[in-house]
Amino acid sequence: MKTYLSPRDVVAQIEKLIATEKPSPRPPSVLARILKVLCEGRHYERAGIFLAVNGREVPRAFGGSQAAAGELRPELVVPIKIATYSIGSLRVQPAPGRGLSSQERILLHKVAQILARYLSGKGKYLVRKTREALREAAPAASGEKSSPKVASRQSEEEALYAAARR
Repeated sequence: MKTYLSPRDVVAQIEKLIATEKPSPRPPSVLARILKVLCEGRHYERAGIFLAVNGREVPRAFGGSQAAAGELRPELVVPIKIATYSIGSLRVQPAPGRGLSSQERILLHKVAQILARYLSGKGKYLVRKTREALREAAPAASGEKSSPKVASRQSEEEALYAAARR
């Protein structure tokens, strides 16, 4: 059920989720729960967390409704940074007919800072696991066994999506 939450309440819920999170070998469900808080608490249509791997962003978690094929709508992309190094991005798409106010932008930057602390602390496992999965998927997608290089642009993108689904 969607209830509109103040930015302070959204930040408090996200920090509580991270504080009570227990390590798990399963996919990063805490990231999905963070996105659920954003989508339900601020009425965003979609939200996603993308991790930077080898200079490309790999989808890691999604919240909200799924996009229709070929549907392109405006979204706000907020970098998740540690100092000046970008480890990924938080992408949010407002509901139809709603814009993103300056208050929303400030909230999303605060959430990106929280995610950066999480991903660089306990969450280092997530970044490392994504990079390892990409390295493993790249040779398999290109048909090579010993070389970590990907044969073509298309197989490289297939490897990225395979790594993201793991």
